Amino acid sequence: MLDAASSPQGLWAVTGTPAAPLVHAENDVATEVAIVGGGFCGMSAALHLAERGVDATVIEAEAPGWGASGRNGGQVIAGVKLDPCEMVAAFGSERGQALHRFAAGTAELVFALIERFQIRCEPHRDGWIQAGRSRAVLAGIAARAADLQRQGEDVEHIDAARMAELTGTRFYGGGMLDRRSGSIQPLSFARGLAAAAVASGARVLPGVRIRRLRRHGAGWLLENSGPEIRARTVLLATNAYLGDLYPPLRKAMIPVESIQVATDPLEQDRDRQVLPSRLPVSDLVDLGVYFRRDDAGRFIIGGAGGLGGPTPDWLFRALAGRARALYPSLRPTDFTARWGGKLALTRDHLPRLVTPEVGLHAAYGCNGRGVALMTMLGKLAAMRIAGEESRGLPIAELPPAYYAVYALRVPAMLAARQFRLARRSLLHG
Repeated sequence: MLDAASSPQGLWAVTGTPAAPLVHAENDVATEVAIVGGGFCGMSAALHLAERGVDATVIEAEAPGWGASGRNGGQVIAGVKLDPCEMVAAFGSERGQALHRFAAGTAELVFALIERFQIRCEPHRDGWIQAGRSRAVLAGIAARAADLQRQGEDVEHIDAARMAELTGTRFYGGGMLDRRSGSIQPLSFARGLAAAAVASGARVLPGVRIRRLRRHGAGWLLENSGPEIRARTVLLATNAYLGDLYPPLRKAMIPVESIQVATDPLEQDRDRQVLPSRLPVSDLVDLGVYFRRDDAGRFIIGGAGGLGGPTPDWLFRALAGRARALYPSLRPTDFTARWGGKLALTRDHLPRLVTPEVGLHAAYGCNGRGVALMTMLGKLAAMRIAGEESRGLPIAELPPAYYAVYALRVPAMLAARQFRLARRSLLHG
């Protein structure tokens, strides 16, 4: 079995397009903008800054796409976790509508960049399914679909029969089909963004781990074990991989593990049975998983991993077991690859673009929708750094969402998980 020890990006490292060669830093670097983190957000920011004529340098401890950008499920989902009516209730009509428009356009940006730079990453924009089973969950999904339709969004409420036709399983009672969304090969997209940023004039320095940020005159010194790096402005684009680089932001997010397992390409008979539409699916509450197929016909399913440490083997096995609840023809031995990575949660389920100090910006909080949100946050960060009008950028107006009882976050999440597991056992035997 190919596992996380073989490659942090698991299957995506095997099927991804080759990374473009990058020049390692040998001499001191002076740049207008230093971007720490070479994922979707960092590369998008570098690309959009370079296109605005701003000198931008991405500093990545490993290689582009090494973190969450190269380990996620590849689902490109438009929107955030809040519905339009919830945004309006929280922020008022004008700002709530602006936040909805921002969120609704995130997937569009991803696919526009793929088209413009001809990024080879298995892009599909045929839709995304949000699925449910219980009456309460299905009622919530129906209300969400109606809310989005009132906003003019291309979504459709689907019943149990249509869901079974699209997914090949009768596990669900219905859901929502969101045609704004789709899927990609995430590591290939990250590498393609890196190549596009470099081609547009940005620099990407791999293998440089920043240990500390320190004020240096009117700018910043980014301390590391290699050449000196100085910048007028810094963007922290590490998301859940921030570590101790900027301690004040540690309490603004909760890093959690998401894991995935994948089969080899399925043979013809099961190919027609297991998710025949090839549309990516997110299970809402019932199983707590997300799944899809890739271009070669593999079945890939993901869910919650470990909290506060490495993911134990039993969670990977449990994930394969959940796949069998959906598709009984799948066997545990079918799953030949496994991997995982960290994502960042915020208290209100909204992403953030904040400026905690003059000349220091940070983008974080994908809440499980990082492909589209982080790509858009990179563009918004570039606009803010370049001094463009910030009106209409409601994410940039939100303060950091600090957790008041941060020390209790993992025990609370573990208790909640144990409750869900016990409830699932009672409901599903």
